[in-house]
Order: sequence, then structure tokens, then C-alpha cells
Amino acid sequence: MLAGLVACNEPADNTTGFTTPPITTAPASTTSGDTSTSGSGSSSTSSIAGSGGDSDSSAAASSSTTMMWDMGLPPDFDTGPPVGCQGKIDFLFIISRHGFMKPHQDKLIAAFPQFIETIQSQFSEFDVQVLVTDTEPEWGSPACDDDCPDPCVEAPDYPCDYWPTTCDTTMGAGVVMNVGQYTTNTPCLDGPRRYITADTPDIPATFECLARVGTVGYNQIGNALVAAMSPKLNKVGGCNEGFVRDDALLMVTIIGPGDTTGLPGGSTGTWQEWMQAVVERKGGDLDAIVMLALTDDCTGLTDPDYRLCRMVPEFPHSMLELLTSPDYGSIFKDAAALAIETCNSFVPG
Repeated sequence: MLAGLVACNEPADNTTGFTTPPITTAPASTTSGDTSTSGSGSSSTSSIAGSGGDSDSSAAASSSTTMMWDMGLPPDFDTGPPVGCQGKIDFLFIISRHGFMKPHQDKLIAAFPQFIETIQSQFSEFDVQVLVTDTEPEWGSPACDDDCPDPCVEAPDYPCDYWPTTCDTTMGAGVVMNVGQYTTNTPCLDGPRRYITADTPDIPATFECLARVGTVGYNQIGNALVAAMSPKLNKVGGCNEGFVRDDALLMVTIIGPGDTTGLPGGSTGTWQEWMQAVVERKGGDLDAIVMLALTDDCTGLTDPDYRLCRMVPEFPHSMLELLTSPDYGSIFKDAAALAIETCNSFVPG
């Protein structure tokens, strides 16, 4: 029986505003961040400017008499502006397994190579991790399981002799082997990690294998997001061990329908609880997070039941775009620019 993830205790009033833990970023400058609009959705960015030094102090220090320091030369406190994350980015892709998702998975796969190449070209130290998870709590294809041990009608290469691991059947864990119709039905990754690293030989080809999650299953985007952020999966020995790094920018990309409250097979919890899971995972630092969602048309929707529509714009570095956009190329071009800008201004705590 399909089982969803148990969410955190729901607040008494689901329509209340979201309150984050104390933000750990450096104080913002008096200059407000720029806001831009892309395609059908919107994006917002903020930046932090460092303050200049005090020239009077250097003038006061100079005199005709040479000053000798008991402890040697004074330390150099002028370290310049923050260097940013320097390409250290953790990319989480949450891809729906809803029945109509094949063309949207195809568009994502087509846009990804240029997206990752654009980001790589901006940093001398390209240190990325890419984890793909889906929105279905169970593994496999029931139709193919019914056909086994004979060849599956809808997926002739379906591995009837493969026994899924605990992580294969854990919501929010990185997928390693997608099976069923419209998947490769073969392992996409070798080794202990359930995510791509900068050392993966062919990142675009590996991502294509992972991103074809198939079209059989529920659309539990919120449950997958909360689970992927959980300490249980990210701790030593967890399915996603080592993925979310404290000193890396986190970019979450959601591809799928809105996961609206009340739909059959949807996620539990409120949009505030989903957001809280992400913010807490990054130590309360909203400037350490970029959020991109390709989903339903959110125009004019303010009802809290439209959870993705309400959650995504609450992140200061975010884009909300149409799932049905004919091509994702321009969307991911803008997403790459947003990731680079946010990465360059991110100051790890």
C-alpha cells in the first residue's frame, strides 16, 4: 500500500504567516535588491554589500616617528569583499511521476546541459552535487510487477530480478535506478553516493538517466521536499549522506503539478512547514537558498491550499514558472544567472 511521509505537527491556523529562525547572513546594505520578471513567473534576488573602511584611521596612524609593535606587525583586517560560494552548489531536483510528466521530463533533460555548463564556466572551482528524487513513496511499476517473471508489456527491459534497497523505497532519497515505462531500467550511478558530484564522468548523461523517473505514481512534492531536507537522510549512514553541505549554496528545482491541498495522493502539511524544513536545513539563512518551480499557473492565487504557489515566492531568491512552457531553455538560462548571482554573494556562516 502506498504510504506518504508523516509531516511535522500542523499549526492550529494553516493560514498564518511563516516565521523563520533567526537569519544568519551579514546585515544587508541600505541598497535594496533588484527584482526581475521572467516568462510567466517571477524571480527575486537580493544582494549584500560590504561597508568601506575608515580612511581617518590610517591618517592618524602615520607620523614622523616609527611605531614599534610589541607583538610584531599589526594584523591585516582588510580582507576585501566576500568571495561567495565559488561554485560550491548542491542541486536538488524534485521531479513528479504524475502520468502526464514525460514531455516535461524531456524538456528538463534538454535544458540541463547548457544550464550546468553555464554555471561551470563561471567558477574556477566547480564543486557541485546533484541529487534527483521523485514524488512517489513506492518503488517500481505495479503493472510490470504483475507481468513478472515474463517480460513487462509496457517496459520490456523491466528488471524482474532486482530487489529494491531500503533507500530505493524511502521518500526523499536520491534515486539511483528508475524502472518502468519511459525510464532506462538500468542503474544510473555506481558507488555509495546517491547523487552526482563534480567527479562524475558524464554529468549530463547521468542526469538524463536519473531525471527520467517515469510516469507511474503520486505527485507528493511537499513530502519529497521535507524528507530530502531531513537530518535522518543527510546524517552519516543516511541515504543522502553528505549531500546538503553547510558551506554550499542549495538550489531546489521542482518540476510537477502544484500538489494542492485535498487532491488524492497529495502531500501532508502546510506550505509554511515545507518552507521551514528547507530554511532550517540551511541554518535559517535564506541567502543560502535558491528556489525554482515549474508548476501550475499561479497567477492571482493566494489561497494557502495552493502550496507551491504560496511557498516559492517567499524565498528571496526564487523563480516561479509554467510547467507547460514549450521550452525550458530560457527558463534555465535565467535560473543559471540567478544561481551564479546568489552564489557570488553567499557568505557561509
